[in-house]
Amino acid sequence: MRKYSYVRSSRIALAKVLLMVGFLGSSHAAVAEDTDAIGPKLTPRLQQLLTDEMRAVKQAMGHIMNGLITGDHAMVGSQAQQIRDSFILKKELTEEDKKNLMAAASPGFVKLDGSFHEMAGMLVQVATEKHSDLQTYYFGRMVEACQECHSQYATNKFPAFGGKQTGGHTH
Repeated sequence: MRKYSYVRSSRIALAKVLLMVGFLGSSHAAVAEDTDAIGPKLTPRLQQLLTDEMRAVKQAMGHIMNGLITGDHAMVGSQAQQIRDSFILKKELTEEDKKNLMAAASPGFVKLDGSFHEMAGMLVQVATEKHSDLQTYYFGRMVEACQECHSQYATNKFPAFGGKQTGGHTH
């Protein structure tokens, strides 16, 4: 069994997670294509499958958050398991889809995706063991992976991560 890397106190980690989860509910209008954005490089079928997958992940992340707040280890574990195993992509991809996806996806995107699913697997493990603090930690890592991926590969959908101004408000 792996040793868990745990850096922050559970209160600080939970506060950070709560702040980051606010991003899960936000949606932004599309802007001009970004050269690193993966979506525009995908076939229409892959775009739809990825959109469906992201919606399922977003919903599961909300359920995990509720499970963390209420101490429902089984909820956290079952939702994390579904994320780890992928909802749609692994089940629906044809060989041609896989080839098209790998042609569009950079090695960095593939690495981030793998890391995200690995963190989901760790969350399953610590939920099974009922380690609340570590559940918060790994959920926070998953949210960070989402943000990192969106900021590098989905700025066409999430322009705030790309440093693009989406409105008149500035600081």
